[in-house]
Amino acid sequence: MRKSSFQRYQNRKLPFIYGLIDLLIPALTLSAIHFCLTPQKWSKAYCYLALLSGIFFLLGTAFQGGYSRYNERSISKKLEITFKTWFFNVFLLLTITYFYLVTLKFDRVIMTTWVISTPIIVLVLKILVNDITRKISKKKTRVAVLGKNYHFNEHEHKTLKNQSIELICISIDDKEQIQDKVLQLSPDYLLLNLEGPANTQLIKDLTHLNVKGIRVIELFHFMEAFLRKCYIPYDKQDLSYLDSVRSYNTTNYCLKRLIDWCAVVILGTFTIPVMLISAYKIKKESPGKVFFSQSRVGARGESFKAVKFRSMHENAKFDPYTQKEDPRIFPFGNFMRKSRIDELPQLWNVIKGEMHLLGPRTEWDILVENYEKEIPYYHERHLVRPGISGWAQVLYPYGANTEDSRQKLMYDLYYIKHWSIWLEMETLIRTIGVVLGKKGL
Repeated sequence: MRKSSFQRYQNRKLPFIYGLIDLLIPALTLSAIHFCLTPQKWSKAYCYLALLSGIFFLLGTAFQGGYSRYNERSISKKLEITFKTWFFNVFLLLTITYFYLVTLKFDRVIMTTWVISTPIIVLVLKILVNDITRKISKKKTRVAVLGKNYHFNEHEHKTLKNQSIELICISIDDKEQIQDKVLQLSPDYLLLNLEGPANTQLIKDLTHLNVKGIRVIELFHFMEAFLRKCYIPYDKQDLSYLDSVRSYNTTNYCLKRLIDWCAVVILGTFTIPVMLISAYKIKKESPGKVFFSQSRVGARGESFKAVKFRSMHENAKFDPYTQKEDPRIFPFGNFMRKSRIDELPQLWNVIKGEMHLLGPRTEWDILVENYEKEIPYYHERHLVRPGISGWAQVLYPYGANTEDSRQKLMYDLYYIKHWSIWLEMETLIRTIGVVLGKKGL
């Protein structure tokens, strides 16, 4: 099933609102910047830009399928469409200005500010509109679940609920009535969650339902499309990960290292006061070493020493998992964990090339050894370097057991499999949201 066939927008008005944003915001942003930065009157030069930019933005977004009711509505997809469209928009405007509007004068400060701010404003507005529409919408996407192979956990139910997706379980005990049950429910999707291989009769029933317009979707495809994680079967018989999950190619790796170095320079510069204050508070609340280093598993299974601010009392009782209200954590250590301040020293590991800014979470050697015995494909996450933050960290809560680690691995594998500069940017945006306490992005 193609990604484009997934129904994403229940509200038909939403693509229309997106179109208005693309048509009007470039002009409104330009006029607002002009009003704030210069006392000069609005000239016809800016009228041309305001008119053409909105039209080009509208047409460019439509060409990329940005107004389709079946378009993927993730932040990364919005990022891709918005910035690609705006890039070509600016290119076309520069070409037209060079050949036809060369006699008109434009203020460089106004133009630079406009070019940088417009796509950001458009993106933020679309995310807000999407979020508001999702909350007030009463119509839901109905998914009939056939079988009980995989049990969706509380976190997954919450994620699906936030997308207005309703799961309805169907028993396959009475195979003769499957068609009638499904047609009576008239779901948007029929999710195959079978405990074993489908027999001849079941295949026949599913074929008839598919012909009658019921969209049949497999579990692994549903996971990737709606939960944005790769399903890991418990039976350990699926070898598809060995083919579908690959390390970054040369271009993608260079892009990630560029992001790493930009992050080191920016974060390192602006968080120096935070790190100095943290060192002082650690010494005050829990005498001992300021930094805590531990052996972690990196790319290709090679170990390295990860450096963090110490958030627990020294000589605390050993427990590989952190619990809620953990007595080993002193007050400021708890604050550092929630705000991710304790991770800042790992910028040194990023400089050394042992970590990325974003990637799978670093794990202890001793835990990795146990996980590989219990969780299929766990070593696949070591195809790439770990990250200070990552897809699993921003979409799944703190892990407290092996099952939580298995769930996080699903997100890690999705991140590796579907990596793009746009997914990287979405992960960064969500990381900022988590740090600021906005976990529901």
